[in-house]
Amino acid sequence: MTTLKKITKPQKQKTKGLLSLCTLSLSLMLGAGQAMADKCFIMVHGHGVSSASEAQNYWSNNNFSEYNGDNFMDDLLQTGDNYGLTYYKSSDGAGYEYWRDEAAGEIARQITSIKAGNGDGYTHAESGTQCSANDDFFVIAHSQGAPEMMYIAGNAITGSPSYNTAYNSSSSAVTVDFESAMENIEAIFSMGGAITGTEGADRVCNGSWVEYLVGELAFGGCNDSTKWLQTSDSYTVRNQIGSNLAVPFWVLGGWNEFPGVASASSLLLSGDDDGYINLASQMSCSGSATRNLYNDLKTYKHFLGIKYGSATYKCKDSNKGTPRTYNAFSLDEDHDSERNGGKNSPSNKSIPNGLDCGSGNMASRISDCT
Repeated sequence: MTTLKKITKPQKQKTKGLLSLCTLSLSLMLGAGQAMADKCFIMVHGHGVSSASEAQNYWSNNNFSEYNGDNFMDDLLQTGDNYGLTYYKSSDGAGYEYWRDEAAGEIARQITSIKAGNGDGYTHAESGTQCSANDDFFVIAHSQGAPEMMYIAGNAITGSPSYNTAYNSSSSAVTVDFESAMENIEAIFSMGGAITGTEGADRVCNGSWVEYLVGELAFGGCNDSTKWLQTSDSYTVRNQIGSNLAVPFWVLGGWNEFPGVASASSLLLSGDDDGYINLASQMSCSGSATRNLYNDLKTYKHFLGIKYGSATYKCKDSNKGTPRTYNAFSLDEDHDSERNGGKNSPSNKSIPNGLDCGSGNMASRISDCT
């Protein structure tokens, strides 16, 4: 059993989200005779994890001193909320492609076990927060966790190309009950997800020698998991799933560079990004994942670097590259702060058809909107 190292900080002001209030009002109108179910957030980590303890600490560890003492769970959990942690190997040295049994298959099996009330195998720093079988279930996925969850949800419906199927190292089919894993999941929330890949992986795998060296240092080179995070259609998850998802998929994107000299990572990417992943990919916009997309999810004509006129493209719900995927928020967060609650109240740009509820960072907004 491993224990999450938690550094506490002042509890942030919480407000009831729009969706929570609507649900409560409906319950009262219908004369519900029992208390509402608790929420269970099932957490799916991203790239760079090699052990179960790292998977647990993923939601509090930070790469920058600016985020010392921050913890995603501090902003996510309200009274009565629970959570369950999943783990799959996504390390630089031996990471697995999102369609592998050791990745998508392992995540799906753990989700099924958590929903059954079996716990996640970790000792939580927050007492009484293991999920029970009668909770309302939500999935929160960060970075590589997003294509993992899209692959699972997109192959949990009869007729999908890899229905209930993951693959082993020999690309042989392995039966995994994705359909059961997705049953009773209310929604999936993707934060900074490489849904249509990242230009960073393109350059690591096919760029100049300078980009190759940067990639060796930052990503462990063009390993298997990085290779399958390229933006080419032959790699992106939207071409490995069916025409629908078993669960609605809400996307949250970050558009700020990393602090300090680490902001140089954005030089490998086009347009707005969170230091690792293009915003257009995070928001699952149709067309190129490397388009120069502004943080209000629009593109404009330019003159001497100044945008002008009306938007030439809007990444609204009808312009998504994947089915049943919806805009939630686009925030002034980098790839690190997204997962550890490193920013208290980042600015938010309104986006077409975006989900309008909650306030604060990605964690607190998800909490309020559920």
